[in-house]
Amino acid sequence: MNYERAPLLDQLAGAYVLGTLSARARRRFGVLLDRSAAAQRAVAQWNDHLAPLNNSITPVAPRPQVWQAVAQSTQPIPGRISWLQRLDASLSGWFKPALAFSLGLMLTVGLVQQAPQTLGLAPIPTKSAPSYVGLLTNAQGEPVLAATSLRRGSVLTVRLLKPLDIPPGQVAVLWALPVEGTPIAVSTVPASGKVDIALGAPSEVLFSKVSRLAVSFEANAQTTAPSGPYVISGHCVKLW
Repeated sequence: MNYERAPLLDQLAGAYVLGTLSARARRRFGVLLDRSAAAQRAVAQWNDHLAPLNNSITPVAPRPQVWQAVAQSTQPIPGRISWLQRLDASLSGWFKPALAFSLGLMLTVGLVQQAPQTLGLAPIPTKSAPSYVGLLTNAQGEPVLAATSLRRGSVLTVRLLKPLDIPPGQVAVLWALPVEGTPIAVSTVPASGKVDIALGAPSEVLFSKVSRLAVSFEANAQTTAPSGPYVISGHCVKLW
């Protein structure tokens, strides 16, 4: 079956975005989505079409009786350890940090792929779309900076989603944090707006082993190591 025929592809893309495909069909379409620019464009168009529906839905607050019923049904029996308590006890040691890392990574990829407009990014699901993407957040979890680059590109595009409050006499330095090794200074970034940073090597070379990006305030733009805490940080992921 030729899945890339326009009417069928549009129908499949709409069902994929709405979540109405069966599990088996969704897996097949996911394989097609990985290799087909036409499928990627169709999914992006459906995301754009349906995005206004999310904004038009008015949140509905449940009645107080609903919360009371939930509290009564979930209240543990005295002397008995509930499965939630056992689960919480098991989420200790290395597992909690691993879970937090996974959730942060999924959030970054999900925002970039499903709602790029919220980050100031254009939904361009083609072969020229950004391959490396970083989303840096502040201590409150708010997106502050988005960084994108093509896999073999020589430019890193940095867009400030919220202004940086850079102290007088200091500069904001963007760091690439490898899985192993010391932080690498990429460039200074402005307090607001957008900037294209020329890279010294293709992004595939610079970011292939980088798991996170971060920004610190420094007194010297030529510094080779961060002198203070990172004010914002986030995952650096490879999309394709």
